[in-house]
Amino acid sequence: MPFPLNEIGRFEAIFAAMSPARRLAIAAEHLQWTVGNFATPIGDPVVADLVARAGAAVRAAVNAGLAIAPTDDALLEGMDEAIQESAEPGASDLLMSYYLCFAETGPELTPQRLVVIFDHCYQADYTRYSEPGIVVGEPTETTDREQAVLDYQRDLLRRYSV
Repeated sequence: MPFPLNEIGRFEAIFAAMSPARRLAIAAEHLQWTVGNFATPIGDPVVADLVARAGAAVRAAVNAGLAIAPTDDALLEGMDEAIQESAEPGASDLLMSYYLCFAETGPELTPQRLVVIFDHCYQADYTRYSEPGIVVGEPTETTDREQAVLDYQRDLLRRYSV
């Protein structure tokens, strides 16, 4: 997780004060932004289709005022398979974020799961665009791209916690 533990706790507390439907709305907006923020389109057509279908299902649930997207067995099975098999950089984190928005994982998006979605969205971008390297000692500085994701997350949190 890119945030210090005390900030994660703060995020969780803010999410807990939101209604379940609002938590799903913030997740949907974050997921849509994450995909739109990718500098390159998703190259794996299976992943691209799953992301489009999951995004539409989550947005439909938000528009209906639901606390969670209804389970779609075929979509979730496809996502699970792609999480395991796709070589698309960042696909597993992105698809897992979407997966957590469905009733398969519970009757509502809990504050803890929303923190995980924020982390997976960050990791999807990080995996897609960061150069792998060996870190000895303290972690390296945050890149401009990574900082932009973190800034977006904080701004999103501010906008939804009003």
